[in-house]
Amino acid sequence: MTATLKNTVLLSAALAALGALSACGGPGADGATKEDAADGASAAPAITVDDATVRVPANPDVTAGYLTIENTGDADDVLTGVGTDAAEEVQMHDMVDEDGEMKMEQQDTVPVAAGSTVEFASGGLHLMLMQPGTLEAGDHITLTLTFEKSGDIETEAVVEDPMGDKAGGDHEDMDHEGH
Repeated sequence: MTATLKNTVLLSAALAALGALSACGGPGADGATKEDAADGASAAPAITVDDATVRVPANPDVTAGYLTIENTGDADDVLTGVGTDAAEEVQMHDMVDEDGEMKMEQQDTVPVAAGSTVEFASGGLHLMLMQPGTLEAGDHITLTLTFEKSGDIETEAVVEDPMGDKAGGDHEDMDHEGH
């Protein structure tokens, strides 16, 4: 047998062995198995956004927004921002106890773990719409939530009048960290 033919036979045998190994679920060139690939493909967040509301602004500078995010998927995700055409900027805030005083602290990101629900509600996580346009009770605005893995998800928020709801009027008097 010539040297070239011998090398071709050895190369073919090596490729056949490698193919058999990877077909059996053994590690590929990157060390991942077929099972790893299958798990990675099925592990994804499944984000839904419900119950979105925005308050009628008590003053022209700011108003609050609330919503519920549910991740029914098998992977964590992270909310990295929120936008709307109805305000110049939307910030995510959380209420924190600082030496016995409740203050708002701006959040750059909000984790949404697999199988969890994250509520943006009065007294906890919430949205702050900065320099909102004219918003009247019953109006609908679109909020675009941006997630690390799920991308942009739009939801419709109903504008509600906070009159008579004591918790809704307190946001304008709180300290805003990061301003």
